[in-house]
Amino acid sequence: MSNIPPPPGAPPPPPPGFGSTPPPPPGYPSAPPPPTAPPAYGAPPSYGAPALNYASWGQRVGATVIDSLISMIFAIPGFVLLLAGPSEIKWQDDGPSGPGLYEVPTAGTLALSVALFIGLGLVYLTIYCRQVGRTGQSWGKKATGYRTVDANTQQPVGAGKIFARQLLAFLNSLPCLLGFLWPLWDAEKRTFTDMIFNTRAVRA
Repeated sequence: MSNIPPPPGAPPPPPPGFGSTPPPPPGYPSAPPPPTAPPAYGAPPSYGAPALNYASWGQRVGATVIDSLISMIFAIPGFVLLLAGPSEIKWQDDGPSGPGLYEVPTAGTLALSVALFIGLGLVYLTIYCRQVGRTGQSWGKKATGYRTVDANTQQPVGAGKIFARQLLAFLNSLPCLLGFLWPLWDAEKRTFTDMIFNTRAVRA
């Protein structure tokens, strides 16, 4: 369309953009976001995972003593059979009072006693591993107030891992009981088997 001049006496047309809000000048900063409300008084901080409350060395020693005493109950039948079972008189060159005739258990008594020691020992070990694997606590751990859990999930680790821990428990005594003493200065109070299987002893 061609530009037609307005008739004489008509008001001039408005300038371009008349009536609209002018844009802000370049570089004008935007309004800051509203401040966030501070946490309520006494509320725990929302950052990081809660620190584990590790069991003391004394708790662990107490639990070991209690569980060891309980395990001895399972050995009583073997000892009773060994002492009161069938016996025989035999000559021994290395007897407790020197060479002479001594009353000793028969071969059958010895074999049955060993079978009882091994069989009932496995019964105790099975009960122990099932208890700790499912709940994190044996009789001794429950009495002293702590649990054995996975370091990452803080949940019981299962009977299989507890059984493997028991098989390798001798490593804690090498050298000079160092693994048993390690929780005294370790930040996470770990034994050698805790390091191997990534377990922790925490207060129940």
